[in-house]
Amino acid sequence: MKYKLVCIDMDGTLLNSKKTVSEANKNAIKKAHQLGINIVITTGRIY
Repeated sequence: MKYKLVCIDMDGTLLNSKKTVSEANKNAIKKAHQLGINIVITTGRIY
C-alpha cells in the first residue's frame, strides 16, 4: 500500500514529555516527505 498522507497528533505522539520533537520523529517525517508523502500536523485540542 502506498501512503499519500500522514496525520500526526502533537501531544503524546509527535511531542515528547519535554514538548519537543525527538530526532527519531524528525528523521521519520523527513523520510516520509522525501518519499512524496504529505505530512499534516493535527491536534485534538479545542481552540
